[in-house]
Amino acid sequence: MTDQALPGQWDFGLDDEQEARAARLHEECLIADLVHQHPGGANIFKTYDPRLLKQALGDVGEGLSGVGQAIAAPYRLAATGQSDEIRRWWRQSGVDLGVFGVLMGAPHVIEASSGYEEMVELLWSLGWLRKCTTAAQVRAAKAEGAVAMYGYCQPVYGLSQDIDDVNRAYDEGLRVLMLTYNRQDYVGAGCTEPTDAGLSRYGQQVVERCNELGIVVDTSHCGRQTTLDGCRASQTPVLANHTCAQGVYGHARGKSDEELDAIAATGGLVGVVTVPFFLSADPEATVEAVLDHIDYINERIGWQHVGIGTDWPMQAPEDIIEATLGAIVDEIGFRPEDNVSTTQTLRGFQDYRDMPNITRGLVARGYDDEQIAGILGENFMGVFEAVCG
Repeated sequence: MTDQALPGQWDFGLDDEQEARAARLHEECLIADLVHQHPGGANIFKTYDPRLLKQALGDVGEGLSGVGQAIAAPYRLAATGQSDEIRRWWRQSGVDLGVFGVLMGAPHVIEASSGYEEMVELLWSLGWLRKCTTAAQVRAAKAEGAVAMYGYCQPVYGLSQDIDDVNRAYDEGLRVLMLTYNRQDYVGAGCTEPTDAGLSRYGQQVVERCNELGIVVDTSHCGRQTTLDGCRASQTPVLANHTCAQGVYGHARGKSDEELDAIAATGGLVGVVTVPFFLSADPEATVEAVLDHIDYINERIGWQHVGIGTDWPMQAPEDIIEATLGAIVDEIGFRPEDNVSTTQTLRGFQDYRDMPNITRGLVARGYDDEQIAGILGENFMGVFEAVCG
């Protein structure tokens, strides 16, 4: 099996009838990517005039701010009328619902994220991207040909210690909040901590505040005990919206069977990533690895609790990814044994134009139309409506 010349055409051995069914489902279904790093990967930057791209990128900074500058560049080119490529890639993906970042960290972290406000302004300056805070708004956006986006927070350097910041973030559009990143913080223990301390008392307050306001609790980077504690503490469905199954591959970023069971018991769901080194030890891993994890989670807790949260690849040129994200992998809590490779992608999922391969793969694996619609987006929409309205 080899990569195809055209995106979205991985060879699953589908016949013409199956291909037609997959194409119909990909067009008709509401497709939600619960966490993404934007459509382009590294490939979109190869389509631009080098002079335009250099101007749009500017002087790229260090760390996450530098990554943010790169992610913003295609949107900046669109906002200034110099290129509509980013819109074409969104359209080719078929994704109807994505995310925008809402910051809720310590003051020095927010101050360091100088491009955050500009990025948000860029998104909403483009009429085809729409900020949505309810399920009805998401469905309306799809009906009108817009791409919906909901507010999400990944606390890479830990959440704010001021519980009222949850309210402020909610007012900015936050509707899904991840409790911890990899490291231990005031909320609880992340998935790479040597001591699995679980959810703190403050963390319990954060969960309670999310429940009160209508914010979905997410446990993607949380440690095992923090995930279990979060599920017990929450009165509403809980997500692990970009993760995988340790029963398939024992990576720290995956969820154990006990965690999968606990998330399902809340009425929540598990979004499966397209991050190759979380899914498999194979350096040549393919999109089939995503489907292996979907199959496992389906068999364990049911298709109604499965979604897609690609989280990869980053929308940035490879050299920038290596110089920015690559330089802080240890700082943000990943260890050598986590095998993070900042430029590795799955064969068959190298950027968002390969999103149809997920639908085609689900057809190849024998899922029926209702199950595929659920996994692609309707399962998440049920949770989103139940919690956020």
